[in-house]
Amino acid sequence: MTSSSSWLIHQWVVAGIVSSASRFVPIPFVDDVIREKCRWFVVSRTLAAHQQSEAIEALKPYYSSSGDSLRGCLLAFIRMPLKVLLFPIRKLVALVTSIHGVPLEIMRMVLVGRTLDRVLRDGEVPPTSGQAARMRLAFDDTFTHMDFRVIRAAMSDSLSSVSGWKAAAIASAKQILGHEKRSDETLTTESQVDTGAERVQAVLERPETLELFAEFDRRFDAALSRLN
Repeated sequence: MTSSSSWLIHQWVVAGIVSSASRFVPIPFVDDVIREKCRWFVVSRTLAAHQQSEAIEALKPYYSSSGDSLRGCLLAFIRMPLKVLLFPIRKLVALVTSIHGVPLEIMRMVLVGRTLDRVLRDGEVPPTSGQAARMRLAFDDTFTHMDFRVIRAAMSDSLSSVSGWKAAAIASAKQILGHEKRSDETLTTESQVDTGAERVQAVLERPETLELFAEFDRRFDAALSRLN
């Protein structure tokens, strides 16, 4: 799909599968923490592959749900009671929509890593949090307007052929909660998750997926150019 190493792509997909399993964890805020850690992992592994681990803090606005601003933290605090109140409804919706939400979350994680990898390969390392924030805005805008229906269906089919992947992913998601963030951290997953990731990687190599990634690149670059 890119010149990225197969190992790095596998890390993105694994993180996406584990992150997608957060929707099945019935505890308020834990799902958010799992997704946050998985995004951090994707960015951390990608930076490490380019010997740029020191840029992790500058890139926080790119991968963090609250960014790196006081305003983001205050908004998260203000919304906390509402999120608790609506949690049962949010969780029900997450479960009902999992057939679409799971592959979409995997795709999001892959594109978070792939986009950063492309920026780093082009030598455009974001030195400031402001540039990282613009990357995030461009990414979110592009992701929202992409049509992933065909790829979602292919990913769902590939995962459905792996028995026990969901339980294994939930177990892996729970395990990462107690892990500290380290630049050399790897996600410890069960064999079903790795097998599922291999099946998803095969989908990522299909011509129609490569065309979709190329379209995402074009739209992201245009969106980022408008923000600079």
